[in-house]
Amino acid sequence: MAVATKPRPKRKAGRARTGGSPELRAFENFCGELTLDNGLPMIVQPFQQEMLGDFFGGTRESLILLPKKNYKSTTMAALALFHLVSTDNAACFMVAASRDQATIIYDQARGFVHRSEALQRHVSVKRGYREIRSATDDGFIRVMASDVDTVDGVLVTLAIVDELHRHKSADLYGVLRDGLGPRNGRMVTISTAGDDESSPLGVMREAARSLPNVQVDGKHLHAWSTDGNYAMHEWSLGAGDDRDDMAVVKLANPAEHHSIEALRVRHDSPSMTSWQWARFACGVWLQGQDSAIQPEEWDALAEPGAVIPAGSPVWIGVDLGWKLDTTALAPLWIEAEDRRVAGTPVVLEPPGDGSLLDDRLIVDALLQMRERWQILGVVYDPNAGGQQMVQQLERDHAIPFVEHSQDNSPIALADGRFMEAVRRKALVHDGDRTLRAHVLNAVEKPLGGEKFRFDRARRGPRKPIDALRALAMAHSVAVAEMERPRRSAKLYAF
Repeated sequence: MAVATKPRPKRKAGRARTGGSPELRAFENFCGELTLDNGLPMIVQPFQQEMLGDFFGGTRESLILLPKKNYKSTTMAALALFHLVSTDNAACFMVAASRDQATIIYDQARGFVHRSEALQRHVSVKRGYREIRSATDDGFIRVMASDVDTVDGVLVTLAIVDELHRHKSADLYGVLRDGLGPRNGRMVTISTAGDDESSPLGVMREAARSLPNVQVDGKHLHAWSTDGNYAMHEWSLGAGDDRDDMAVVKLANPAEHHSIEALRVRHDSPSMTSWQWARFACGVWLQGQDSAIQPEEWDALAEPGAVIPAGSPVWIGVDLGWKLDTTALAPLWIEAEDRRVAGTPVVLEPPGDGSLLDDRLIVDALLQMRERWQILGVVYDPNAGGQQMVQQLERDHAIPFVEHSQDNSPIALADGRFMEAVRRKALVHDGDRTLRAHVLNAVEKPLGGEKFRFDRARRGPRKPIDALRALAMAHSVAVAEMERPRRSAKLYAF
């Protein structure tokens, strides 16, 4: 196996399209000597040249989003091995949300080594350590746990981050990125489409799509920064594309083995749900397969200009979190009986150190809302605490409060009313991303009969629904007020 070692190319401003670069050609030759698990040599396909073009042009951070079964893990395994044999004292880390997930790429790399006698002269697999070492210097490929403390302080020449959509925070990514500088390291993040646009991957993707340089070729989007330090490649269908048309789906699946017939077989499998197909085969971001309110339902209610005018009479729903959950304040304006406008919520994060949220932050948020609008009532659950704060605001600022228990019976009424407004399209919003995430995080918890309440999903990370809870309570009180116009909000409690 011929391995060329060479200095890394200097980073270039502008688009790093380097299909003919010496380093990329060397990588293609290297892959041609690797054997896949089906016994065939690895051939670098045009889409792999595309997605690694920025990397081999010297780009510091690359984000690659591809549907499943498009050789992401195989490509990254080959890249890690190439890096190990062509970089002096390489420090290559494979990380993911879990050690088992990170091991998927490592196992691919280990398989390449085991199937290549030539490669075995350059590297060795350390049994029991999930590590591949260079035979000529101190270079290594190592699987790392997702614990930030474990990674902190490492000096990275190559970091491969797998399935970032599963990461609970951006801390790990940030630590690895900060470790690139001393050794002119580079970083490649690969993932399928996520289910939470407020996740670290969702935020990163949105920022990348807003870069000054964006080029779209069919269903492939390439975005890159002007300084050449960041690039993203994404293959995905758009919201309006027909996911049941295999010729269209093929455009988001560039690997050669994805024939139209092969895609149809996957599509027609009884075990394939529409949610899985959209995310894993079409690259479409969907917020949870079990969401009580589906993304298309909520997005259909979005009106970018749907703001609450200054001085309007509003209800404010408040869901208090204090220590573990966020605290949300959600305004609602009844413009007309069949048009209810949800304003942008204020969401306050708990300190995260076990202490309570400072109630002065809640007071300040409510006072700012009072300056903008006429507050008809602040709807809250008295069992969630904050009684002293409520008394202060009522006494010193004449802000009216309405009690609304979060016990099953009143909450089932509130959530049923909210769902009816969504289905009747009597509710509009301005498309706020935080509110959207809280809405789509919620699932239906059956309460018997046809009753239900919005709740968090039992599986997976704990995702907030507090802005939805606050908005649903405010909406329920507002509806009750419309139905009983002669009665004051202070005469009834929930």
